[in-house]
Amino acid sequence: MSRALVAGMESGSTIEGAPNRRSQAGRCAVGSGPTLVPSLIETTRHIEPKRAFEFWRCTALAPFGDIGQRHPRERFSAKRLSVASADWSLTHTVSSPVEVEFRSRHVDRNAAAMVVIGLAVDGLGYQEQDGRGAQINAGDINFLSLNRPFVAGTLSAYEEIRLAVPRATFEAWIGRADAFAGRSLTRDPAGAEFRACLRSVAGSIAWMSADEAQAAVEGALHLLGRLAGGATEEPRRELSQAAVGSLARAHIARRMRDPNLGPGEIHAALGISRSSLYRTFAESGGIATAIRDARLDLARRRLAAPQDSKLKIATIAYACGFTDIPTFNRGFRRRFGLSPGDLRP
Repeated sequence: MSRALVAGMESGSTIEGAPNRRSQAGRCAVGSGPTLVPSLIETTRHIEPKRAFEFWRCTALAPFGDIGQRHPRERFSAKRLSVASADWSLTHTVSSPVEVEFRSRHVDRNAAAMVVIGLAVDGLGYQEQDGRGAQINAGDINFLSLNRPFVAGTLSAYEEIRLAVPRATFEAWIGRADAFAGRSLTRDPAGAEFRACLRSVAGSIAWMSADEAQAAVEGALHLLGRLAGGATEEPRRELSQAAVGSLARAHIARRMRDPNLGPGEIHAALGISRSSLYRTFAESGGIATAIRDARLDLARRRLAAPQDSKLKIATIAYACGFTDIPTFNRGFRRRFGLSPGDLRP
C-alpha cells in the first residue's frame, strides 16, 4: 500500500463528535473506566485530490464490489466512522457520489450472511436487489442482503448510516430477511423514533463501552422491528434491561423539553411495557426521577453557559420542561446543593 494511502487511513476528521483517532482494539477510557468499543475513522482529507477516489475505492469501499465514481471530473471527498463488534458493525459516511455493483463473484460464501440496514440522512440515491428497487431520499430506511448481488449508488453528495447484522439477528428482531432485501421504507412519522435513535447511536457510539454499544444497537433493532411490524409471525426478542434503559434515556433527552413527557408517553412511543420500564429505573429512583434529573442537568448547563447569561432563570426552567418554578428551585437545590441563582455572576 502506498504511503499516501496509509496517511489517509491514519489521519481523520470527525463525524458527529466521534473521536479523532486510529482504531485501537482494547483501548481504554481515561483512568480505569471500561474499554471502549473499537472504532476507525477513514478520510480522504489528506489525500491528493486526483487520488482521493482511488484511495477510497481501494480502502473503505474495497469489500463492496465494483466501485465507480459518479462524476469523474468533479473533486471527490469522503469520510467514514466505522464501529464494530463480533455481532454487528455500524458505519456513518459522508461522501461524494459513488456507484456500487456487488456481483456474484463478490459474495463471500464462507462469511456469515449479513443484512445491511441503511438510513439516508442526506442526498439522493438508489438500490436494486432481487427484482426490487427504490429511489432513496433523505429519511428513507433501506435494506440489502450481502449474500446475493445488488446494485446501489448515489446521485449526489450523501450522508448515510448503515448497521449490518447477521441474518439470524435481523430475523429475530425484524422479520424474514428475504422479504426486506432491496426494499425501502419511505420517510413517515411512524419511523421517527427509529431514525432519531439510530442517529443518536451513530453520534455517540465511538465513546461507548462494548456493553453500552450492544444495548444501543439492540434498542435500535427493537424500534425498527416495531416499525416493520407484522413482517413475521415469530415472536421477537425481548429487550434486555440495559437496552430498555438506553432507549428510554435517549427518548428523554430528545423530548425532555415537553412538560407533558412522562412514563406513559415513553412506554407508548418505544413499545416498552410499563413493568419493564419501571423495573429498569427502580434502583435509581424511578422513571419520573430520571426525567426530572435530566431536565435539571440541562438547566444547570444552560445556567452556566455564557450565551444564556441574559436569560431569566424562569425562562430556562420552562425551556427545560418545568412548569412550576418553586418545584424547580427545590429540585435544583436537592440535586446540586446550591440554588439556580448561585450559578449566575
